[in-house]
Amino acid sequence: MLKKKTIGFMGMFFATGLLLAGCANDKQSMDHDTMQGSGKKPVDVTVDVPAKTMENQKVVFQATALENKKAVNLENVAFEVWKADEKEAVHQKFKAALKKTGTYQAEAKLAEGEYEGLYHINDKNGLHHMDKISFVVMDHSHEDTKKDTTEQAHEHATVEGLSVHYMGAKTMKAGSKLPVSFHVFLNGKPLQADVQIEVIEPGVEKHTYLLLTKKSDQYVGEVSLTHPGKTIIRLHVENDQLHHHQDQTISVK
Repeated sequence: MLKKKTIGFMGMFFATGLLLAGCANDKQSMDHDTMQGSGKKPVDVTVDVPAKTMENQKVVFQATALENKKAVNLENVAFEVWKADEKEAVHQKFKAALKKTGTYQAEAKLAEGEYEGLYHINDKNGLHHMDKISFVVMDHSHEDTKKDTTEQAHEHATVEGLSVHYMGAKTMKAGSKLPVSFHVFLNGKPLQADVQIEVIEPGVEKHTYLLLTKKSDQYVGEVSLTHPGKTIIRLHVENDQLHHHQDQTISVK
């Protein structure tokens, strides 16, 4: 009789434990879904890291946060990176600074190689966002090996009597439009040619090309620059007699 009571008591204790465990699990689910249950939407975080960056430029890490389609600030944003091909690679961590409401940015000068990493972001609701990132830092020899030596000599050859002068601003704010203007003269006279610019922004793999319009004795155009850092405006001048290009550096802040 005593034995049966003991078993019955143990059964009640076990059932109570299951009930308490079930309550705990329900509470965890409620905590996980608190924002949805309370009508709040989670913070939407977007991370942008360029797939390729040249070795002489800084890698730009950027994170943006939106809540109900409005920019909101975060508690903490950091990027952790290491070389992918090294077994015992040193992990480097870069804390991002607030650039404007909801936008954070970190910059790092890294050696050539393939990199892997993680971003660590804490939002104002106490949630931790983390995911993998990967990118490549390249040197200029990767581009040069794709060009024929004669072609390089042709592109960089000095054209006698050719005079090129950049007339635009050399410093601007990110997100604004840059009016571009060049004087192109041959033997003291305006040159008739196909003139275009190649826009090389830091951390942007795809280059933008823009054909300039001849206006009086100038070739003019307008381009939007969105990435902070040193942007290269590469001028291409070409006709039946010559093919010339030269670079103009623009500081984007």
